[in-house]
Amino acid sequence: MQEKINFWSFIFSVICLVLFLTVSFSGWFTNSILGIHPFTIVLFVTLFTLLFGMLGFSGVRSWKGMARSVFTVVLTLSLSVFLCFALLFGSFLN
Repeated sequence: MQEKINFWSFIFSVICLVLFLTVSFSGWFTNSILGIHPFTIVLFVTLFTLLFGMLGFSGVRSWKGMARSVFTVVLTLSLSVFLCFALLFGSFLN
């Protein structure tokens, strides 16, 4: 079970990166469509993935699993910190 969490958290971390790039480089996502800023949704998905990435460390059986877990945690942690700063300073500029 823990091995599956490790694998799926890795997949979702890549999906979070793709979502971030999609939202940041396309201009048609607005607050009026969703009612909430799209970066906020990406932030919540990223934090959810970070939580499961931390749980995935318990399912590490080989160096590949460890590399997957470390990549997942580093990517989602850095993305969530960046999104928090972007949303915080973006709200100041609004």
